[in-house]
Amino acid sequence: MDRPTTDMTSDTPKQDEKGAISPFGQEIEFALILQKMINVVKDDPAQMRLAIYEFARARLKIDAADTTDAERGRIAEALETAIKGVERFSLRDDDLLRLPAAAESQGDKLLPTTSTGIETVELTETSMVPIDPPIQDILVPERVSVYRDAPVREVRRPSRSARLARAGIAGLLVLAGGVLLMSFRHQLTALGDRLALFHAPVRPIAEPGTPPAPAANNAPAAPSAASLAPAAPVVPAVPQPPFPVPTDYGVYALINDELVELQQLTERVPDKRIAISTPVTQPSHTTLADGRAKFIVYRRDMADTAPDRMDVRVVGRVVRALSFDAKGKPVFSAVTDAWNIRSIAYEYRVRPVPGKPEMLLVQPEKPDFVLPAGRYALVLKDRGYDFTISGAITDPAQCLERTDAANGVFYSACQKP
Repeated sequence: MDRPTTDMTSDTPKQDEKGAISPFGQEIEFALILQKMINVVKDDPAQMRLAIYEFARARLKIDAADTTDAERGRIAEALETAIKGVERFSLRDDDLLRLPAAAESQGDKLLPTTSTGIETVELTETSMVPIDPPIQDILVPERVSVYRDAPVREVRRPSRSARLARAGIAGLLVLAGGVLLMSFRHQLTALGDRLALFHAPVRPIAEPGTPPAPAANNAPAAPSAASLAPAAPVVPAVPQPPFPVPTDYGVYALINDELVELQQLTERVPDKRIAISTPVTQPSHTTLADGRAKFIVYRRDMADTAPDRMDVRVVGRVVRALSFDAKGKPVFSAVTDAWNIRSIAYEYRVRPVPGKPEMLLVQPEKPDFVLPAGRYALVLKDRGYDFTISGAITDPAQCLERTDAANGVFYSACQKP
């Protein structure tokens, strides 16, 4: 079968003085070529079928792009088989449509046309052309009576455009029906359940004082509600921790089986590589009687971002300041309500609490470890939770001295804590 010409080039393109093709000239050339191709397809049914086949192949490649190679090959083979069948039927149909032209060349009359545009068939021997088509292609009109001894006559069939239009309408109706069925599927299921409730048998209500009717001996016993109820799933018991757990989110100190909530410092905790932080001016609000404290962290983000270890940083107190007068003479003065977070830290291990994915237990590596008396901060990320261990200060790390010089402020350990 000859394929329609799809060459989009022209023999005589319009060029300007510099040899460039005018864009408007190309648009005109493309329009003429496209119109020529449309005329060829319109006048030749074979070319029209070929164009439809090519469109179907291209559309199949797009629709089957997400399928596997085996499935895509199977669908393509099915399409080619369908194309071959349609082509064989169309070629035989084209041969039948050429018969009227052959009959006219033999001197048959043309069918007259009424004023309404409807062709009328005059049943005369001169207008009847005997043909011998295959049995499956003979269509008998409902309003034309068939004579037993009359030969098979030519029957006018609907035009190709009408058949295509009817096929397209039928396809749209099937598609619309499928969409409606899918959209109303859930509504139909609910309606069926409601109808089942209406058709359920209704037991008569016995009047007061009337003894219940005896049950038949051969009637099976009705199952009890307990037997019909589904068995409850067995949930394994979650072991409870051997210490009290908080009910509100926060950071707590656990000492002597009691929970004490820790307050968060307003200052950010610096990196451990920085020896001294910015001054902390607020006093500690939480005092623990013993240095054997453990800690419980209860936060939403601990289920996914729990650390392996946490630091307890020393918060040293500034007890005195050294400055210089106008003559350069050193002057010592006492300082109150001034602390600094130091880089000195004690490392604690973090363990999960059974059955509490958002709760962590923080405790020292050694069970007998005791924090010295002084002020500390439990560090979580870059935030510090403040607490103080009561007792006499003996650790030198808890004491700081400040030097206010002309070129800056410097800190050092106390000579005597």
